[in-house]
Amino acid sequence: MEIATAVDEAGEDRALDDATISDVDGFARAYERYRLPVYRYLRARGANDDDALDLTAATFERAFAGRHAFRPRDGGLGAWLFRIARNAAIDAHRRRRPDSLLTDGDDSGLAIAADHAERERQEIVDAVSSLPDVQRDAIWLRYASGLSAREIGHVLGKSEGAIQKQIQRALDALREALK
Repeated sequence: MEIATAVDEAGEDRALDDATISDVDGFARAYERYRLPVYRYLRARGANDDDALDLTAATFERAFAGRHAFRPRDGGLGAWLFRIARNAAIDAHRRRRPDSLLTDGDDSGLAIAADHAERERQEIVDAVSSLPDVQRDAIWLRYASGLSAREIGHVLGKSEGAIQKQIQRALDALREALK
């Protein structure tokens, strides 16, 4: 049953990649397929929930505006959308001002546990953020969005083998940094 599901999903992905997204129905199908993976990717890049939602919306707004220029090559529809998401995140980061740290004075056990979990999450995000650009993006695309090394290669303009090496190097660096 799992194999059949994987085949169905692969067929669905090919149909989306081959489908024209210039019409609203085709674009809607692409949105339904890719909105959650794009959101997860942007959230993993360090955006909070609200910012990741805004960036996801910006990604699909840009994609909708440029849908007539899309050509199903260079990794297909998924790679095209993740390139747009990556560029939207980079643009937002350039525009962002440093946030001030706000505290609400709540020191209940729940708040402490939530703070601890957020600090651990932030430690991981910081460790990933300290990686070289290609490794960082490869990790986010692989583990937050579930893309294969081949798909990541299309997004980042690298070969599948080069991406596999970059992911392995990144994982080794993260293991060392998070000890």
